[in-house]
Amino acid sequence: MITSSFIFIPGIGEKTEEYLWKSGILSWDDFKKTDVPFLNETKKRIIEDYLKLGREALDRKDASFFAENLPREESWRLYKDFHDETLFLDIETTGLSRHYDVITLIGTYDGHNIRIFLRDNNLRDIVDYLRNYQIIVTFNGKLFDLRFIKKEFPGIKIPPVHIDLRYLLRSLGINGSLKDIERMLGIKRGSAVEKISGGEAAVLWTRFLKGDDEALRKLVLYNIYDTVNLEKLMQFCYLKKIAKKIEKKIEKTCLAEMNPEKNVGREETFDGSERKEIGCNLAPSSMAVPQIRINRENNRLEIQADNKTLLGVDRSKIKRTEIKVDSLISTIKNNGYKPLSVGIDLTGSENKASGICILEEGKAYLKTARTDEEIISAAVRAKPTIISIDSPLSLPGGRCCTSDSCQCRKYGILRECERILMKRGVPVYPCLIKSMQKLTARGIRLSKIFRENGFEVIESYPGAAQDILGFPRKRVDLEELKIDLMNMGIELCAGEERIIHDEIDALTSALVGYFYLVGRYEAIGNDEEGYLIIPDLRNEAE
Repeated sequence: MITSSFIFIPGIGEKTEEYLWKSGILSWDDFKKTDVPFLNETKKRIIEDYLKLGREALDRKDASFFAENLPREESWRLYKDFHDETLFLDIETTGLSRHYDVITLIGTYDGHNIRIFLRDNNLRDIVDYLRNYQIIVTFNGKLFDLRFIKKEFPGIKIPPVHIDLRYLLRSLGINGSLKDIERMLGIKRGSAVEKISGGEAAVLWTRFLKGDDEALRKLVLYNIYDTVNLEKLMQFCYLKKIAKKIEKKIEKTCLAEMNPEKNVGREETFDGSERKEIGCNLAPSSMAVPQIRINRENNRLEIQADNKTLLGVDRSKIKRTEIKVDSLISTIKNNGYKPLSVGIDLTGSENKASGICILEEGKAYLKTARTDEEIISAAVRAKPTIISIDSPLSLPGGRCCTSDSCQCRKYGILRECERILMKRGVPVYPCLIKSMQKLTARGIRLSKIFRENGFEVIESYPGAAQDILGFPRKRVDLEELKIDLMNMGIELCAGEERIIHDEIDALTSALVGYFYLVGRYEAIGNDEEGYLIIPDLRNEAE
């Protein structure tokens, strides 16, 4: 397609390009052979000069020339001619925040070979490997994958052309997550990974760190499906874009002899079972996703794909930050405090139960309460050193109340702490959106009562704390979250059957209270609005 393209030339837009096509100029070679009366000599010379430069760049397989001159949304045109220089890439991370989370695995596929780059093993090899390619294809890589990679490896040289399929598919009227679009187009995944989400993929990494080799096998397999399926989606988009040109009643294209009646519409699904011939001689790879297995010998793992070694893994090289509650307790005592923290996962109404955790000496006593009186009574009876509440405990600067009808509404619904978390990629609700107003009002009211009774109160956010600690949030995997908390040395003093997610968030809030008493915390916000307390793992002082 690129050898039929003219829009990389200064002064040539889509309309002029289409006019050239309708005039019978369907390729760079046609331009040399055909008289173009509607172009003056200066314009012809410019076109000829750029076509020469384009040919030279194409001959040496250098996509950087086109990256500089071709409209970004038209980068798909390069795919046929740079097919062998194209790399499909997908990353796995510990979470969504570039501030707190890291890359665990990078998977690539070039139409022939699958490569896996694993954290603390061969991850850095991706830096040199990317230099072998001219085009990189991702799904949402502009906002996610490449941002993580550039943070992990500052100064890394990314291939000159990046095709983000999220936006390419959107230009075709197709929206949704990668998995949604795959299902829409009939692209299948193996039963072992078909129900795994991105959040669950992060949990697989934590399970691997705990010694579960099967979790690593699933994570690798999940990633391979991501990268291999990217090629199928790229093929689909390329065909659809070509079809659009045909729909504009251009009788021929650079795809030569492509018969619209014969070819358009045959590209609707790619299940990998059949190699579909198309006019441009491009078809989805016939590669089937390999069988993945792991062989283990002591701390050395070997990941095999169809009995061929894909990656060797040395477990002893993998770093993991482990914090034990005993060390926190010891430091709290050394600081002259009693290690007793009350965590409250507050709801916006007395009609709904709030979770309460009394964390004393590492033992978590869990319960629920509904009324303000019940919550106050439970917390006060415990005589805690600190009370940590999962609720906004202040208003945005300038606000006098939570009401949307008050003139103070002009000062907005966000506090500084919420803005900071959003910038760091941590999902958080503005404290004064409609669904949060009652909760915020209740949190402010209860915190005032506690402080008037002589208790120190902090605002916490369990979701952010769990992200920072590398734990899954309750809605991703509640059971795994329980395990992670217990692995810290916390004893859950409640029947397993009665522990609910509100109580686990209350426990996390109480744990934030421990980090606060130790001094391993970050206070985000400002003096006017107050501060939200989150753990700070960078502070090693104990």
